[in-house]
Amino acid sequence: CWVAREVYGETNPQWLLFRAYLFSDAPSWFRKLYLKFGERFAEFISTKPRLKSVIKKWMDTKIKKG
Repeated sequence: CWVAREVYGETNPQWLLFRAYLFSDAPSWFRKLYLKFGERFAEFISTKPRLKSVIKKWMDTKIKKG
């Protein structure tokens, strides 16, 4: 999960929670897009802390359900 690792950091286990969401609960269209473009998108956001912050807030909503 390139984007999740970029957003949370490789040492933060939150990226693993997002990975679990991606492969178990995410809509198939989103999973396909993520798998196709995720690596390039992670590289794109790597120098954009504000964008990463927005994405992190969205990712947080997906992993903190229940």
